[in-house]
Amino acid sequence: MLLSISTTHYPATDLGYLLHKNPKKVHQKSLAFGMATLFYPEASESRTTAVMAVDVDPVALVRNSTDAFSLSQYVNDRPYAASSFLSVAISAFFRLGAG
Repeated sequence: MLLSISTTHYPATDLGYLLHKNPKKVHQKSLAFGMATLFYPEASESRTTAVMAVDVDPVALVRNSTDAFSLSQYVNDRPYAASSFLSVAISAFFRLGAG
């Protein structure tokens, strides 16, 4: 999943300050369901874009299941829960006090 935020408001590099993330670095967080990465493919005074890529690991989701055996490892709602995973990743990156 990808979330992209762009601005052309001068100075556009202020987007990094608003998001509390340095545009010169790639930021990664390990989540219970995979990995989230935040990076800036474009960071100039005239236009800045921040992109969050969320990589869901379906095998780890099944392995971390609390059921000893169930059909949920074969049939589940994970492909339809993308917005939930994206919400968790957004919260992990942008909550107050997050590093």
